[in-house]
Amino acid sequence: MKYVAKYVEENENTSEPAEFSYAMRVIFRVVLVAFALYLALGIIVDVAVPYIPPAWEDSLAEPIMREVYASGQKSQKFDAVKIQQLLDSLAGLMEGTRRKFYITILEKDETNALALPGGHIVVYSQLLEKVASENELAMILAHELGHFAARDHLRGLGRSFLFFIVANFALGGQGDSVRQFMNSSGILQNNYSRQQEFAADKYALEMLVKKYGHAGGATDFFKRLAEKEKLPQLVHYLSTHPASDRRVSALNQIVTDNSYAVFNTEPVNWSVGEKPDK
Repeated sequence: MKYVAKYVEENENTSEPAEFSYAMRVIFRVVLVAFALYLALGIIVDVAVPYIPPAWEDSLAEPIMREVYASGQKSQKFDAVKIQQLLDSLAGLMEGTRRKFYITILEKDETNALALPGGHIVVYSQLLEKVASENELAMILAHELGHFAARDHLRGLGRSFLFFIVANFALGGQGDSVRQFMNSSGILQNNYSRQQEFAADKYALEMLVKKYGHAGGATDFFKRLAEKEKLPQLVHYLSTHPASDRRVSALNQIVTDNSYAVFNTEPVNWSVGEKPDK
C-alpha cells in the first residue's frame, strides 16, 4: 500500500506559548539582574562612604546648597555668628577630622536641623525658637556632628548618592538634576535609622560633657518635645527622629552609667532683638 503523507495546515498560534514562555524567562532574568545590581549599589555605597575624599563631597555640596538656599529664606532673627562660634567650639572637640563646618539658619516653620554634604548644618528658625539654653543648642549641633563623624549624611543617601555623582559630573550640577536627586533621595528629610539617631545622641552627650564638664541640658529640649509631640508643627520632626521620650530614657541611662554630673545650663541670647517666645 502506498503511503500518502497527510497535509497539516499551519497554525500561526502554535508557537505562541513557547514564545511567551521565553519572553517571560527573559523578563525574569532582567528583573533579577536589576535587583542584584540595586542591592550591590547599596553595599558599594556603604563600603565606599568612609573613603570618599572631602574634595568630592565639597563639589557635591555646592549644587545641593544652592537648592537649599532656594528652598527657604535665610533667617534674620538670629545671630548666625554666635551660633557659628558655638559650632566651631564643638567641632574643635572632634577627633580625627579638621573639617570646617558651616551653620545656615533658614526661616521655616519646622522643628528640625540637617547635616548636609560639605560640612553644612542647616537649622530651621522654629527649632531655635524652642531652644532655651546654650547647652540645649550645643546638644543639637553636636548630634549633627555625630552624623558627620559616622558619615551618616552620605551613607543615608544610599544608591541615590551614586546616581547623583554621575549626574552631577555629567551634567555639571545643573539645577534640574540636583532637584531630582534631592527629591528622590530625601536628603532634606535626613531619614536616619533609629540606631544611627541613638548613636548620634550618645556622641552628642559625650561632646556636651567634654565642653561643659557636665551633662546639663542634654535632655531638656527632648523633654519639652515629649510633652508636645502631638502638636501639628512637630509632625515633621517626629517623622525624621525617634520618639523624644525614648531618647530621654536612653540619654538618662548613659548619664547614670557614666556617673555624669548634671549642673545648671547656660542661658544665651542668640537672637537679633528679644528672644522669641517658645
